Amino acid sequence: MQQQLIDQLIKAARQASQQQGIAITITLVDTGGHICAVWRQEGCSYFALESSRQKAVTASQLRIPSHVVGELGQKFPTLQTSFSSNKDISGLPGGFPVMWQQSLVGGLGISGGNFEQDQAIGSAVVASLTPAN
Repeated sequence: MQQQLIDQLIKAARQASQQQGIAITITLVDTGGHICAVWRQEGCSYFALESSRQKAVTASQLRIPSHVVGELGQKFPTLQTSFSSNKDISGLPGGFPVMWQQSLVGGLGISGGNFEQDQAIGSAVVASLTPAN
């Protein structure tokens, strides 16, 4: 993931978290699930760090938002059993694949708020992606 894209995503996350009035942690990973960047706001829970990483890895590796993984797990118990056996998979809202120029370049995970806040911030971040001028 290019530094310019990382900076754009973190900036969008900061703005969205300010609008929600909460402290968050954002983790960005590449297509291999390796951490590219982590940004944590003062006051964000310790537990948000690992949660945001799991959401980002889930989104990048499965190529779907983490909340969809949670929905699939509820619908198909066998999948839930499989997901539960892997500590890097999260079905919690707030993880999104990062698409850039019609290609998957990684994943992002937002954690720190309630599920709806994490989901809203993540949605705003991916919606903010615009090609560099």
